[in-house]
Amino acid sequence: MKTINYITFFVLLILLASCATTVKFPVSTLAPAADGSVTITKDQNNNYVINMKVKYLASPDRLVPARKCYVVWLLTNSGTNINLGMLIGDKNNNASFKSVNSSKPIQIFVTAEDAGDLSFPGNQELFRTETLKLK
Repeated sequence: MKTINYITFFVLLILLASCATTVKFPVSTLAPAADGSVTITKDQNNNYVINMKVKYLASPDRLVPARKCYVVWLLTNSGTNINLGMLIGDKNNNASFKSVNSSKPIQIFVTAEDAGDLSFPGNQELFRTETLKLK
C-alpha cells in the first residue's frame, strides 16, 4: 500500500512540474555576474504565478548610472507593460520575487529604476526573457 502511495505522489509531482515553464535569463550587459531564472505556472484560478530567482545581483546603486531599485515587468500580448513590483536583493546578493497576475505574459523583464512605482519601464534593462510559449 505504501508503494502505491509513493507512486501516486511522484506521478502527481511530475504532472505538476510539467505544467511549469522555466526560463533562464541571458547574461546581462548591465550586471554580467547576475544569474537569474523565472518560472511561470497557472494557479487554480487561471492566473499566472511568476517566481523569479537571481544570484549575484549587484546593488542598483553600483550600476553606471546608479539607480535606486530593480523593477520586474510583464509584457502582455497587447503590448502593455505591467509593473509587477520591485526585485530586492539580500546581503548575499541573492533575490527572489513572486507575483500573481491575470494577464498572460509574453515576456518578463527587469529594469533598473529610480522609483519602484513607475507606469512605464526605463531603458536600463537588466534581463529580458525570449518570447514565452505558454499554454
